[in-house]
Amino acid sequence: MKYYIELFQIFKRKAKNRLEKIYAGVMNIFGRKKLIFYWQKEFLEYFSNNDTNEKLNNLKQGLDEISIQYIDDFMKNSKNWNRYIPSMEEKSWSLYDKKLFSLSDEGFIQPFEEIIKIDPIMYQTIYGMKDVPNLIELVNGRDVVDAGGYLGDTAYIFSNKFPNSNIFVYEPLKRNAEKILCVKKKLKSDKITVIPKGLGDKKENIEIKFNYTENAEITTLDEDYKGNNLGLIKADTEGFETKIIKGAKNLIRTQKPILAIAMYHTPKDFFELKDEILKLNPEYKFMVRRSEFVIPTADLVLIAY
Repeated sequence: MKYYIELFQIFKRKAKNRLEKIYAGVMNIFGRKKLIFYWQKEFLEYFSNNDTNEKLNNLKQGLDEISIQYIDDFMKNSKNWNRYIPSMEEKSWSLYDKKLFSLSDEGFIQPFEEIIKIDPIMYQTIYGMKDVPNLIELVNGRDVVDAGGYLGDTAYIFSNKFPNSNIFVYEPLKRNAEKILCVKKKLKSDKITVIPKGLGDKKENIEIKFNYTENAEITTLDEDYKGNNLGLIKADTEGFETKIIKGAKNLIRTQKPILAIAMYHTPKDFFELKDEILKLNPEYKFMVRRSEFVIPTADLVLIAY
């Protein structure tokens, strides 16, 4: 309890800090509304139909201690999926997470508050990729694919961290794509290209439900990307992640871009995506990090480099 109070006092001092606002929002509804891990049904079904211990051991092979701790904590927190998710309790965040909380105080100023709030920790950790050896040198100047551009937060981050890179932002929802165009305009950037499509493993038109329903065009990265200098694929697409990897298999084989893929939307992404990537290119190494800090059970990213 003492830690809980001290943590609240720390967050209270961080003016205009997105993490503070997330915390305050959770505290406002805590006790009135259940906060659950939205994908719990699929994961629990997967647990019941698979040898989870074998899957976990396979996933952990070759990973560093921070990655293994994230995986262990995810499984530990799964016991709370049908109850309240602890918001900022000490037991819910890893030791590495707690170290990262201080990064939100390192001089970050919101650039376009009227359009979008950037998570300061996501900015400082570059969507969780800051521990990739020589990240800036490996990516800056090469093309970046931002799949699931949402409102332009990662487009802003990548534009700042990789200023010499062309950034191709795929966002199938029109309202979101319009917001990203506003961010591009504010940045006065000719290196950001907003593509109003989603990515997957085949060309199709589908219905997407995300706060509202919209018909969307889906394509594959192998089909759509015409360059030969791909440095990074980031994908956070609410369950399309494995399909995106399959639709980029030729690029992954031939150009070996760094991959930063949200892994918590489906159990197959969580347990099997690493193997799918290795089948395409066995030269990859892996780590697991967190892209942002909303709830402890979410926002985990599989990074291949």
